[in-house]
Amino acid sequence: MRVKSLIKNADPIPDTAYEGLSARAADELAALVGPGGAVPSAAARRPSRRGFLVAAVAATVAVGIGGVALVSRESNQPGQTGGPVAGPRVADEPSYGSTATLERAADVIVRARLGAGREETVDDIPTTVATATVVAAAKGGTSGDAMRVSYPTPGSGPETAPLTAGREYVLLLEKGEDARYFLVNTTQGWYAVKDGTPIAGKDNGVALSPGVRTALRLTS
Repeated sequence: MRVKSLIKNADPIPDTAYEGLSARAADELAALVGPGGAVPSAAARRPSRRGFLVAAVAATVAVGIGGVALVSRESNQPGQTGGPVAGPRVADEPSYGSTATLERAADVIVRARLGAGREETVDDIPTTVATATVVAAAKGGTSGDAMRVSYPTPGSGPETAPLTAGREYVLLLEKGEDARYFLVNTTQGWYAVKDGTPIAGKDNGVALSPGVRTALRLTS
């Protein structure tokens, strides 16, 4: 209502508009709005072609602004028409800066042999579910246990662990629902075991504690 009032009461051509105009310009202005800036009666008023063009441009700009707003809004909602194509979701993983915080974050720390897995999709993320047979346990497990471990399928995205069936690993796991276990993260949740030695991945600068290595029968 405030905008409507301003439009109705606006004076686009004030009394001073004629000052400084040439005689020809003053005559043309008078033909549009009346002598001296007086607005002609409704019967005498005739919209000019320029008026139609201005109105058309204004409408086009309004539609354009609305379209930009719509596209902008849709661009923030993947999967909707006009927005970016939805892709695999990537988890925002925690990172641990010390041995103590890393080992404390795990519900289970075991040395296990990874079995063949099957693939499924969890929250749009390709996931491998495999059975890990526990060889030795340092926290939350028992030797001989068979644990279901879920992890992002290797090579399916930027945050995956290069785990291979048949190999031994130290696994640092969080317990989830349905008796499943998950890596505390894909870079620090595993150590490859080679000749009895735990080998961290290239992006993992945190070592296992002496107590954990001893419990898992690993050398330093």
